[in-house]
Amino acid sequence: MKILLLPSILMLFWVLHHNLRKNNSKDPQNVSSYLAREDRANATRRKDLSDLPYIQVPLNNFPFDITLNDQKKQSKIDEYKKIICNLSEVRMLNLIGISNTELKEAYGPANLELLTNYDQCYSRYIRTLWLFADCIYAEYPDKAVEILEYCLSIGTDISGTYDLLGHYYLDHDKEDQFLALYDKIPVKDSISGKVIRNKLDQIKFSHQQQTSTEQVP
Repeated sequence: MKILLLPSILMLFWVLHHNLRKNNSKDPQNVSSYLAREDRANATRRKDLSDLPYIQVPLNNFPFDITLNDQKKQSKIDEYKKIICNLSEVRMLNLIGISNTELKEAYGPANLELLTNYDQCYSRYIRTLWLFADCIYAEYPDKAVEILEYCLSIGTDISGTYDLLGHYYLDHDKEDQFLALYDKIPVKDSISGKVIRNKLDQIKFSHQQQTSTEQVP
C-alpha cells in the first residue's frame, strides 16, 4: 500500500504545482493583487452587524392553512412550514454574489463565520419556500405564485423559482412579467445566473413554438 500511495501523492502534488504555475504565469499581477487584498481583508477589525438588512419572515402572508388532496404533498408542506417557522426566529442575510474577501473587508474576518451562517439560513429559506410553492402549485397556482414573487423580492437565485413563474406568466399571457424575470436575476454572469437565463430562454422558445403550432390551420 505504501508503494502505491507515494506515487499517487507525488502525482497530486505535481498537478497542483503545475496548475499554480500555470495560473501565475497567465496573470501574476492578478494573483499578487488578490493575495495583497486578502492580507488587507484579514487585518480588518470586527464591525457591528446590528444594522444589516436582515430578512424578516412574513409568516402571516404564507398559506400555511391550506389542505391538499394529495396526502404525500400535504405531509411535505407540513414539514416545510416547520422549517420556515424555525428560520423566522434566526437572522438571515442575502449575500448572493458577495465573496468571502469582500465580507472580511467590510465586516472583519472575525465575523465571517457568523455571516456565512446567516447566508446559509437565507439559502435554506428561499429553497424551502420554492419547494413549498412547487408542492401547492397544481392545486393552488395563484398562492404558489405569490410565494414565488415574494422570493424574487428578496433576491432569490433558485432557478426553479424562475422556471415555475416563467411558465405561469406565459400560460396566463403575462409576457411583460415574464420578460421582467430577466432583470431580476441577482448576478447575471454567475453560474446560477446563466442557468436561470437559459431556463427562461428555453421556456420562451417552447412557448413560441407552441403558439406557432396552434396558429397553423
